[in-house]
Amino acid sequence: RIVGNLPENSVGQRSKGVRLGKFAALLPWSFAKVYTVKCCKANVHEMTIGSIVFQVAEGDITEEEGDVIVNITNKTFSLKIGVSRAILKGAGKAVEDECAQLASQANKSYITTQAGRLPCKKIIHFVAQDDIKMLVYTVLQECEFQQYASVTFPAIGTVVLPATWDDMENQRLKIVTLCPETREYRDVQKRFLETCQSFKIEKIERVQNLYLWKAYQIKKSEMDNKNGNKNNERCLFHGTSKNSLTLINNGGFNRSYAGMHAAHFGNGTYFAIKASYSANATYSTPDMDGKKYMYLARVLVGEYSLGRKGSIIPAAKNTSNSTDLFDSSTDNVKQPSIFVIFHDAQAYPEYLITFTA
Repeated sequence: RIVGNLPENSVGQRSKGVRLGKFAALLPWSFAKVYTVKCCKANVHEMTIGSIVFQVAEGDITEEEGDVIVNITNKTFSLKIGVSRAILKGAGKAVEDECAQLASQANKSYITTQAGRLPCKKIIHFVAQDDIKMLVYTVLQECEFQQYASVTFPAIGTVVLPATWDDMENQRLKIVTLCPETREYRDVQKRFLETCQSFKIEKIERVQNLYLWKAYQIKKSEMDNKNGNKNNERCLFHGTSKNSLTLINNGGFNRSYAGMHAAHFGNGTYFAIKASYSANATYSTPDMDGKKYMYLARVLVGEYSLGRKGSIIPAAKNTSNSTDLFDSSTDNVKQPSIFVIFHDAQAYPEYLITFTA
């Protein structure tokens, strides 16, 4: 069979998910073109393929009574946002401890634990990955090997939120101040201080914007597919003024701001490899208290070419095809120090650094 779940981004809401029953290791992935789907009851769509019953339903995965439910998690099997948070909370501390114990034993893509307080029999905790088809196939193979009769998947294939994020609590935007003792803080601090040793960090905040993150991930997937690789993303700096913080946190980097500062390589949004470039007062203008502001952003630079002043799109890869464009522009193709993007969804403002001279 196949069944319901909670969505990735909000505990307590209901969304569609999948149940599979006995059992689909050889399930044809094109079956939807061949078999008729029927609505057997409210919010449940079902089809039968030989001895296999396949259902897509809306519900709460923590209430499933089948043999196995699947928890999409992080590499340490400790993710506590969205569906994973609901599953671990419902299963109880004993399951959390079992996850920690199994995670320390070997580098695995999945582990199987007891269900704790949940009504199912087992939980398969699977590390999130881009190849969803392989993820599902691996789970089905494991269930076939263990002779489980049914398995319930959450709605995978939707955008997975970063493992570092706090619970969004049904908010569209959440700003989280990082604790200086955490690894996350130290990683951002290290990047900044590599070229900005003379500055003092006042605080580092994580920007959790659900809409912007989803838009960015969709654009990333599109670029990865177009370029045939996943080496399209860089972590880059962007200096700004205090007046722009609310706009960027809520709506991302807007190309309409282009031209406010030096725009020698195109009228797009500029990002720097070195924090020292963005720390320049031209870009990170001090406020009345002397505080300056800089984002460490995820940026999809993809395939890039030399930028041109006044350009509003990247250059064409081939003069005979004006629609086949590079993904971004730069100041130096061989040794770039800055990148310019012309699509707002190509960057995500992941961290906001407040600092002083």
